Amino acid sequence: LAQDAPPPLRASSRARGVAMVNVRLRCEFSIFTAALAVLCWLFVGAVFYWLIGNCSQVPRFLPDGQLDENFEICPWHFSHALYFSVQTGLSIGFGLLSESKTISEVYSCFHILAGSSFIGGALSFFVTRALARQRHFLTRSERRLAEASLALHADGYKGFTLPQIRDLMVMHPQYANAIIRKVHPVAARSQETINKYRALDYADRRDMATAILKEACESLEEFNHDSIKMSDLVEIDEKYSGLWRRTKRFFRERSNFLRSLGALIGWITMGALFSHLADENGFITSVYFALSTLSTAGMVATKTVESDAHVLFVAFYALIGVPLYCLTVGAFANILVDKYMAAQMRNTLNERLTVAEVEFLGHLTGSSGEDEVSLAEYTELQLLRLGLVDRETLRQIQQQFERMDMGGNKKLKKRDFLHPHHFRRSATVNSLVDEDNGQACGDATILVKEVNI
Repeated sequence: LAQDAPPPLRASSRARGVAMVNVRLRCEFSIFTAALAVLCWLFVGAVFYWLIGNCSQVPRFLPDGQLDENFEICPWHFSHALYFSVQTGLSIGFGLLSESKTISEVYSCFHILAGSSFIGGALSFFVTRALARQRHFLTRSERRLAEASLALHADGYKGFTLPQIRDLMVMHPQYANAIIRKVHPVAARSQETINKYRALDYADRRDMATAILKEACESLEEFNHDSIKMSDLVEIDEKYSGLWRRTKRFFRERSNFLRSLGALIGWITMGALFSHLADENGFITSVYFALSTLSTAGMVATKTVESDAHVLFVAFYALIGVPLYCLTVGAFANILVDKYMAAQMRNTLNERLTVAEVEFLGHLTGSSGEDEVSLAEYTELQLLRLGLVDRETLRQIQQQFERMDMGGNKKLKKRDFLHPHHFRRSATVNSLVDEDNGQACGDATILVKEVNI
């Protein structure tokens, strides 16, 4: 592209931001609904236990250090009722408070069975949504390259032309660094070339980028054609980027686990400090209290049940800490099984279809008498085999397509399902690309001739 090419589109970033905010709000609303349902259930249980008027005898420490084992709390304060509702609903079971009313025990059976299932399902939903927020059909590297492609008025998925790659290297030096490292595998030489490239101004970088591309066309298979696909550039960027970028990518891919782990460590520290200061437990016992509470083992209870402040703290500590513990364990398990699941997926894809699966494919597509299947039909079957979708989901997608296909020609126009913001952006980009098409093609021809020479 010439230096007087149209400037990058700013409206596209605004439209993309609006769409991302809408998706994020829907996700956060679902998580908020699940958390609110858990809180409501536990609060209802606390109100019931408070109104029923249970009495309990609990041990307490006297000012002189003696232990009074027959201190009576009658009736329970609301703090004790909430404490009991949380430890029962989350299946912690500290065991210090005992019910004295038969109707309370009957309700507890319902609270344990229905409540634990209800809360367990809500926590599972919360953890699943929190883990799913990190997954996206576009990786961060591909998303950044797609944005750069839009700024260059190019279609990176069809393939970047050599002039577009040159300008991409000038505008985003990290791609030039990755290509340099691939062209020059020796670390010392590649780093010397990168340092030289960084020190140049815009015009000189264009000239050096052209020289680098000439070397790439001579030594790299990806550059043997007149264009290079976005997937190849993404692979080069991820494999040959610098140590700092690879380190950031490593931590970014595990950001959910690292954030939840940091929060969990802080939460365990707070619980251990409470146990040490309020109950005067030793270091090991304090940490044991914090971990057993968060993991719902309930092996160590607070000694000062007669204190409203202490039982309220433990109630809210467990109420927030148990979901946090589940989130951290789920994120860690996701890291452990991720490679295994990827290997299983590759094995399933490489397996030949059985006779039953081929017969089902014919039933699925309504073409059992035909000897060929389309890519869409094959994709449907593989998604079912991998367990990524079920037949009901595919049926709903088909029904949605049929409702949108008003003409009945088995095809949809992009404006029928594209978000209005993205449709306007797409129209703007297409018009700009059409205006710039002749100039871009001319520059591509010149650079291809230079490379051939």
